[in-house]
Amino acid sequence: MNKINILNVSIDNLTQEELLLLLKEKGGVVVTPNVDHLIKLQKDPEFHHIYQEADYRVCDSQIVKIVSKWLGSPIREKISGSDLFPAFYTYFKDDPDTKIFLLGAAEGVAHKAQKNINSKLGRDMVIGSYSPSYGFEKNEAECQKIIEMINESGATVLAVGVGAPKQEKWISKYKNQLPNIKVFMAIGATLDFEAGNRPRSPEWMSKYGVEWAFRLMSEPKRLWKRYLVEDLPFFWLVFQQKLNLYQYKSPIGQLLKTAGLISSEQVEEILQEQAYQRHLRFGDLLARRGWVKPETVDFFAEQLPQLETAHPHQPLGQYLKKAALLNDDQITRILNYQRQTGMKFGEIAVLKGWVKQETIDWFLETVKAEHKVRSLEDKQKYGKPSMRAIAS
Repeated sequence: MNKINILNVSIDNLTQEELLLLLKEKGGVVVTPNVDHLIKLQKDPEFHHIYQEADYRVCDSQIVKIVSKWLGSPIREKISGSDLFPAFYTYFKDDPDTKIFLLGAAEGVAHKAQKNINSKLGRDMVIGSYSPSYGFEKNEAECQKIIEMINESGATVLAVGVGAPKQEKWISKYKNQLPNIKVFMAIGATLDFEAGNRPRSPEWMSKYGVEWAFRLMSEPKRLWKRYLVEDLPFFWLVFQQKLNLYQYKSPIGQLLKTAGLISSEQVEEILQEQAYQRHLRFGDLLARRGWVKPETVDFFAEQLPQLETAHPHQPLGQYLKKAALLNDDQITRILNYQRQTGMKFGEIAVLKGWVKQETIDWFLETVKAEHKVRSLEDKQKYGKPSMRAIAS
């Protein structure tokens, strides 16, 4: 799938028709990034990790679509949750295996949405609904009750509308306890629209990217801070991206996972533990469990960000040593074997079982990227690459 990167979020450049076909063939988790999400993702490592793990990230904002064109990589179609969900149940209206459970909204709203949808379709496609209590995500007993309801209902699709990032976090935490669910959709205020509890903005406002103004007028007390304060930095960050000045510091957990040093399950487990022990750093909890050495955590947290200002790049073995992934004896043995066989350093480290292939690939790609940036900066500054860049 073609992907568009905006503020370190990879958005799938799909049409709604393409997405529906993929959901029919493969199922998966759907999230819908908009301006508010993109801002929250800058500050919330858990939310960012969940976004990275989602199967589909589709544009839920005309503003984001316009920005993508300005950045030079236009998104083909806006697919908001409130458009996607009715398109989804209409697309699957004749499929008896598609059975939907609705979770979210205020008391009674999800049930009303259920009745409205089934009435439109002429059959009971929506087979269950539940409006949780305020703060339900922190009540494990209620969450387990919800899981039991969904599993007993026979649903194969779960649509969750409790607001971001709560809905995405709930799906991520409990999806493995819902074996019958093939499609998970985070749909925000869509249940209110389906129930007729709130009006949608006129189509022309959505087309020109001012749907937010309609929502602000509809719910000023709840939304004024989001739209008029919290989301404004989006435009400054996008301007930085346009000038290649935008920098996102990836969460330590995301870096270690991408480097093949921990699994997605381990990241999720530590994030959940950290939620109850906020005084402890992510890396501290990893090291305490013995999943990663403290020296490795320090390298990724402290030394890695300095790569771009480092001296001429060093051999791969030295980076792996700094990250506490190889020791001097292992490096010496690899070099001796390399002289005998002519194999690459990383190949031997993997062959010996000391480092994973994905870790080698990550280090090589990261170092390559950093020195490519330096070469470009030298060329812009001096008109040609520096000898340091050529030697690298």
